[in-house]
Amino acid sequence: MATLDKLSSAAILNKVSAEAARQIEAAAKKSENLIKEADTISEAAILKAKEQAIRLLNRSLDNVFLADNRGIRICDALGKELNQFDTPTSAYAMTVDPLNNKLYFIIETTSQPIMNGETPSNKLVEVTLIVTSLHGNNTEEIKKMQYNVPIDVMITGALDISPDDGKIIWISPTGSIQSMNTRGDELQELAKAKFDPLTEAVHATISGAGDLFWTALERETSSEKVYGIWKLEKGSKEIKKLISFPLPIAAKENVISSKVQIDLAAGKLYWNSYKKIESMNLDGTSPQVVYESLSNITGLELDSHLNRLYWLEQNHLLYRSTVDGKNIEQAISFEDSELAVKSIYIRTKADEAAGILQAAQRERQLASQNVATDISQANKEAYAYLSPAQKAFQAADAAFKEQIAPAVIEAEEKISTARTQYSDKKAQADTILGNATNEKNTILNQANENYKSELRKAKAEAKNIVQKAQDKLDDANAHKNH
Repeated sequence: MATLDKLSSAAILNKVSAEAARQIEAAAKKSENLIKEADTISEAAILKAKEQAIRLLNRSLDNVFLADNRGIRICDALGKELNQFDTPTSAYAMTVDPLNNKLYFIIETTSQPIMNGETPSNKLVEVTLIVTSLHGNNTEEIKKMQYNVPIDVMITGALDISPDDGKIIWISPTGSIQSMNTRGDELQELAKAKFDPLTEAVHATISGAGDLFWTALERETSSEKVYGIWKLEKGSKEIKKLISFPLPIAAKENVISSKVQIDLAAGKLYWNSYKKIESMNLDGTSPQVVYESLSNITGLELDSHLNRLYWLEQNHLLYRSTVDGKNIEQAISFEDSELAVKSIYIRTKADEAAGILQAAQRERQLASQNVATDISQANKEAYAYLSPAQKAFQAADAAFKEQIAPAVIEAEEKISTARTQYSDKKAQADTILGNATNEKNTILNQANENYKSELRKAKAEAKNIVQKAQDKLDDANAHKNH
């Protein structure tokens, strides 16, 4: 009976265990299905969020400026060409003034060979700085400059606008680093850059701190072109080379270095080198590859507000990524891909907002300067008003001092004489007083001695008298008894 009970208990236990295992398996399968379903929903949500983020990022784009063999193209956020500036030579140098919403670029307007015998060795090049609105309206020539350069020189220069003071920095074809205002006035040479005269492009970038960085050809070998990145700190004339990097000589591709991009907050520089995007610290240390492509990378832009890098591949596809080279996505496909793009400039809504903020800060600064000027002018006017009275007071004071000077001298002389006489009389009086005091002490001492002597005599006489009287008394008493 006990055995049957045990068998019955074992059977029940097995049955319960089997049911528990079945339920566990069912729960695990249900959980697996729920996880798969959640993954599917999550992937769909991530994809949707990514698509929405891309749409939002694309909406943040305002204009894209492309410099190519024909000139400068202005495109909208969809890559549609809005305007085109045809230039006599390939356009490289361009920059945007976010404060005034202006586009500046340099072109070569004329070139005249300088003959040395029958062969021209040099040429006289005239380059022109041009400004226009961001939509290509109201184009104006700001400044023309002439340079004597080797006959093979292709560049027109490089330029950027300082966010610190709004000055234009221009690196000429001869390497002269010049500063000027946006009207082309107040021209000043800051330093002299050295680079290979046959460089195909020089790109200049100014940091928010006012330091200037540029890229240019350093030297060329049979297999590669060695480009360099240099730095000129604000207020200094000492140029420092940060790094050298090679670019292959490829006849079928547009192989040039891009404008350096600066992330001042993170302390990083970014640039493109053929099929790579690289970065390093602001002092040239810790270089590294951020992104590597199968295609040649042309141009590079950094949106520091959204922490995004933009670059061009296959001459017409604009890509975007985070500053670490991840989360890569295509932003725009441009319409015309036949022309070799030399550089790009991306303007975003954040740039527009930053320009508005910068304009407000500049207005505040100008207002402060105007207040300081008004205060200075008021001080000048007050000084001019008070100056005659002050001069009259100074003249009267001088006349008074001139008139009173003899009396003061005479009074000082009399005072000096009186002081001398007083000192002499006081010395004499002190001497007489001293002598009188000594004489007084002598007389007192003598009187005291006399007094003591007379007192001794009087005492002696009195003693004699008393003694005589006593003797008489004794004598009288003696007679009485008899």
